[in-house]
Amino acid sequence: MHGHHYFHDEKPIKPDPRLLRRMLAYALPYRGALVLALLITMVVASLQLAQPYILKIAIDDYILGPGELWELTRLALTFFIVYCAGLALYYLQFNLLMRTGQRIINDIRRDVFAHLQELPISYIDHNPAGRLVTRVTNDAETLSEMYTGFIVDLLRDLFILTGIIVVMLRLHTPLALLTFTFIPLVCIAIIIYRRKARPAFRELRRQLARLNAFAAENLAGIRVIQAFLQERNRFNRFARINEEHFQANLMELKIFAVFRPAMDLFRSLALATLLWFGGASVLAGAIPFGVLFAFINYVEQFFRPLNDISERFSIFQSALASAERIFQLLDEKKEDETVPGKKPLVKIRGDIEFERVWFAYEDEEWVLRDVSLQIKAGEKVAIAGPTGSGKTSLVNLLNRFYPVNHGTIRLDGMNIEQLDRRELRRQVGIVQQDIFLFNATVRENITLNAFKLSEEELETVTRAAGTHSFIQELPQKLDTPVGERGFTLSTGQRQLLALTRILVFNPAVFILDEATAHLDARTEDILQHSMARAMHGRTSIIIAHRLSTLRIADRILLLRQGKLTQMDNFEHLLEELQL
Repeated sequence: MHGHHYFHDEKPIKPDPRLLRRMLAYALPYRGALVLALLITMVVASLQLAQPYILKIAIDDYILGPGELWELTRLALTFFIVYCAGLALYYLQFNLLMRTGQRIINDIRRDVFAHLQELPISYIDHNPAGRLVTRVTNDAETLSEMYTGFIVDLLRDLFILTGIIVVMLRLHTPLALLTFTFIPLVCIAIIIYRRKARPAFRELRRQLARLNAFAAENLAGIRVIQAFLQERNRFNRFARINEEHFQANLMELKIFAVFRPAMDLFRSLALATLLWFGGASVLAGAIPFGVLFAFINYVEQFFRPLNDISERFSIFQSALASAERIFQLLDEKKEDETVPGKKPLVKIRGDIEFERVWFAYEDEEWVLRDVSLQIKAGEKVAIAGPTGSGKTSLVNLLNRFYPVNHGTIRLDGMNIEQLDRRELRRQVGIVQQDIFLFNATVRENITLNAFKLSEEELETVTRAAGTHSFIQELPQKLDTPVGERGFTLSTGQRQLLALTRILVFNPAVFILDEATAHLDARTEDILQHSMARAMHGRTSIIIAHRLSTLRIADRILLLRQGKLTQMDNFEHLLEELQL
């Protein structure tokens, strides 16, 4: 898995202010909803704080005091109303918050996906698809918890804690101070938990990304796995990665399993101390029983936010980790942007010139060395040569999928670097060696939904491309789904569809990176006819794998080890290749 240097999954994440600012920037459009949710939360918290106090009044003033029954009834009713109002408002706040969180995630997902589509091919080459998919799915999901589970809830917890401290001090200061002696213990426990949880959590994220990447690769290569009987072997490797993920998960759970009971222990200690000291004071008549009852309730309430805050911390950690990965991806440079002043293309004739072009995918491992060539508009040029000689790279450069290291490529005398990339690609039609069809209908694969063609126009194009007859034989004709990557069609049919796509797109330059698959004579015949139609009136470059293709070219060029030689004719080429 080369290219892992793009992902820094291992380093600890510090709450970098720039990262936080960018995360908040996504929440800005929804600030109204978030503030409203926060206000409702504060009201809910206040209602929660009021409940033990109402009970204290009930006990001291009415149950143990000289109260009237009807007053006690009124108080019970008040307690019930306060409780119900709290529930209703909590429902409102929860709904509002979750909706807003999902909206924000929607925005982030859209941005990440849009950005992924504009990244240079070289970046996609270096990063496993599973990992990039994780960015769009899991990472965006984790980030949503930051907006929904962290900001508002953290403020609520802090508000409740402050409220409880104030109320307890007002009720009975000595009893309150005694209870607060447990706070330092809780703080120490939280700090230790944070120290231990952070590396465990990061390791878990890393293992999850590995698991996703492996599963995605496995599905993509399932035919090879089954053909070479590698199921057992791949399963064992998956089991190993899965086991490591399990261990990472276990580690995190173990840390949590110690922390949670520790917090419960502190709470029980606080309650026991309160009962012992407070109970003695009640018996001595120093404090009313209602105050002790309220205190016990508040101590219960006090530990809940503390538990929450520590859990929020791990949400915050994972959200930061996900945010860092997402923004790292968003900071990857897109393909060079279209700068104002880049020339829009007028009608292209199709003259192509390579002038002393050098190119390497990795530093200094030259795939093309000092290649110069000129192709006149309307000319058909075939490029032959052994596998790995750089034929496909030549085509990738003309389409600006990769930048040239040295030299210049011109289209109609204009340096392609100066042209608007989208316009350039609109003029250069390409049929790649590995033909990719989308999991959609035949019609959608031909037009790519970019062109609205009437049935008549589509028929004209498919007849011209030689695809009409086989499309008519398909169960739903043009509306037949082709299956994922077009697996329901034969290689010849896939190539024919790719040629039809070119006729619809109608570019000025046509490039065919021909697949080596052996086709039956009939398909080969139709294909030759379709190719002739696609080349008609266009500058055509054919990366030739079949000898029959070389015969239709005006000129043949031989590419070997990145160097280009002009062949006089077909026979000369055969001699050169010692066929």
